[in-house]
Amino acid sequence: MVERQRRVAITGIGLLTPCGKGWEPYWKALLEARSYIRPLTSFSLNGFPSKFAGEILNFDPSEFVQHRKSLKVMSREIQLAVAASYLALQDSGLRLDEIDRTRFGISLGTGIINNDLDEVGIGIRNAFRCEDGQFSMGKFAQDGIRSLFPLWFLKYLPNMPACHISIAHGLGGPSNTVTTSSAAGAQAIGEAFRVIQRGDADRMIAGGTDSKINAMGISRFHLLGLLSLQNRVPEKAYCPFDRRRDGIILGEGAGLILLEEWEQAKKRNARIYGELTGYGASSDFNYDPRSTEDFNGKRVAMIRALADAQVEPGDVDLLVANGSGIPQEDVQEARAIQAVFENSLQNIRVTALKPITGHLVYGSGGVEMGAAILALHQGIVPPLANLETPDPECDLPFIHQRPETAELNYAVFNSFGFGGQNASLLVRKV
Repeated sequence: MVERQRRVAITGIGLLTPCGKGWEPYWKALLEARSYIRPLTSFSLNGFPSKFAGEILNFDPSEFVQHRKSLKVMSREIQLAVAASYLALQDSGLRLDEIDRTRFGISLGTGIINNDLDEVGIGIRNAFRCEDGQFSMGKFAQDGIRSLFPLWFLKYLPNMPACHISIAHGLGGPSNTVTTSSAAGAQAIGEAFRVIQRGDADRMIAGGTDSKINAMGISRFHLLGLLSLQNRVPEKAYCPFDRRRDGIILGEGAGLILLEEWEQAKKRNARIYGELTGYGASSDFNYDPRSTEDFNGKRVAMIRALADAQVEPGDVDLLVANGSGIPQEDVQEARAIQAVFENSLQNIRVTALKPITGHLVYGSGGVEMGAAILALHQGIVPPLANLETPDPECDLPFIHQRPETAELNYAVFNSFGFGGQNASLLVRKV
């Protein structure tokens, strides 16, 4: 455990989700348990067994990107991240011209940025030999690569979202990219927390961004056998911890949280949503989403977050679960929660958020952490949507059907990756 020397305040929340721009439409949808999962419109899913997604409609990146030429080298993940950074700064009320931007850094969760098939297709098409119609790697190196536009590869490097955020705002502090699957956004926030704690920066913008709403992204999860096959009612299809659950429905989005050293935030009279006090990370070296037995790492992450914050399990009022909707993984998480909070579980309100937007993968940690912070700040727990018949193997005190108003002091947020990476964050109400 890192010895804490500096406190960390949460002062800004910037979200871009299928619900809309900013945290307000997302929060409203959560409270109403209104899902934005719909039939996919951006391209045809003919041939895929899964038909639904959490898609962001009518997004105009030029609203946030000042230099229009930059859009040519910005994938959708980069565009969403830059937009979320502007929304977080706007929400915080921070004036960049009044601070030392060399002590303002970035910690971002992202990973595989899928190539646009239309772009790659041009290069591949030009790599077939005329004489026999066979693909030639040598011809691809000569003619295929040349048919791609200059700097094409800059759209798809995982570190580029953080780079574009630093360029957009002139930030000169630490810039880190975390690529630990769907735990990345939460781990990025945890690492930003550590950077401020140890004094390497005064402010960090942290979270995650992702869009799997493309042929390559959906194909990967289809090949892994993790996609839900419920194709009747899109709003009801994603149902973590319910007996009907059969996998994930993909979405897209970005969530960035502004963290500030406590005294700096107080000095500028910032609105403080809460205090980030604990972070725990772990990995399941034998991770298997089909097994009910592998939940030790999930338990360890929560225990470490509690110990880091010097908080007892009985002090926690709210737990925002990962709730992937993968049948056995939900059982793993439920058993881990039961093990950690066994003597105080009935006093904790438990919810999960993915049925509203779909699984945002690398973007999920930042977006869902934003909701956990808002729940603590406002004293309202959003319900777990689509929980109609709770699985008895996932016996947790879920809030469902309607939101619940409560006096909340401490919230734990879980975010677990598909490769066995785990992150838990703990927030204290101010």
